[in-house]
This record gives sequence, C-alpha cells and structure tokens, in this order.
Amino acid sequence: MDYVIAVYRSRNVSMRAYNYLISRGVTCALVSTPRAANVGCGLSVKFSRAVLPKYADVLSSAETFAGFFAVTNSDGYTAVVRM
Repeated sequence: MDYVIAVYRSRNVSMRAYNYLISRGVTCALVSTPRAANVGCGLSVKFSRAVLPKYADVLSSAETFAGFFAVTNSDGYTAVVRM
C-alpha cells in the first residue's frame, strides 16, 4: 500500500492537521512517524496520495511542518522517501 505522511515537529500540530482533514471528509489517520523519516515529533498524518494536491498548501503552512514523505510497502520492506 502506498500513501503519504505529513510530518510535523509538534504533536499538537499533527493533531490539528488530522482534525482539519477529517472535518473536510478526508480519510486519514494519525500514525507513528517511521524511523526512516528521521524527523518530527513521532506522530504524523497518513493519507492517500490523491489527497496531496488539494491540501498540500494548507498542510505545509503549519509552523512546525517538517515535510511530506511517500511511504511504499513492497515485499515486506517499507521505503520512506521525502517528497
């Protein structure tokens, strides 16, 4: 499964971003930030790649935004790549 995570340096901001997406009907989840991302507070917002173009500007404008990462799972290996 491929998805995107928005990583923040503040748990509070991660939760606000999650609530923002939920209030707009976006399917998303709060997840532990993968260690491979090597940044953030440990809590990220997971959502579909299809959502990114519509909400990228709003999500990246938060004061503690650390970046978007593409997460790809294949053959038991998880690849985390900064976008």
